[in-house]
Amino acid sequence: MSKRDQKKEEILLAGLSVMKQKGYNGTSVKDIVDAAGVPKGSFYNYFESKEAFALDAVEFTANAEYEAAEAILANRQLPPLVRLRSYFESSQHACCNETRHGCFLGNMCQEMADTSEAIGELLHRKLKQLTGLMAEVIREAEEQGAITRPLDPYQTAEFLFNAWEGAIMRSKASKSKEPMHAFLNMLTVIL
Repeated sequence: MSKRDQKKEEILLAGLSVMKQKGYNGTSVKDIVDAAGVPKGSFYNYFESKEAFALDAVEFTANAEYEAAEAILANRQLPPLVRLRSYFESSQHACCNETRHGCFLGNMCQEMADTSEAIGELLHRKLKQLTGLMAEVIREAEEQGAITRPLDPYQTAEFLFNAWEGAIMRSKASKSKEPMHAFLNMLTVIL
């Protein structure tokens, strides 16, 4: 990685940390550069705008979440439904140890999907990739007889992911992991 790419990543990670806590609208370019310890002018050497920064932040976060999900969901040494549950359990620990901030991608959907077409389209594409992984696991569970009633794997994956994001949002509002625990308990009933 070049020094330029390394510096850009440092700014991105520092600013992403702030944006996870304060949201897009609550984070200024000054907040980002202060967190990164660089002058304000440096920001514009790496990002053309705050929206461009947010696009990189969404891309970075979504790619990391996809890689983490793939490591669990593609592990064929475990039965498909065990993998699916493990994914949600690990997601609970990874993105929601502190229920007050919720899920960065979910927060960006709520805050920016209507305001920025570019951010909305990127979120949609990245979340479709993630639900596609889940759909393949659900299809595999059906093929193995672990799911005996007919389900559309893609609709089921979308439903589960959307319910999970709702549980995260409720956990954020209530400052409690109870909604996520309720989701995990119902997952066994649904599948």
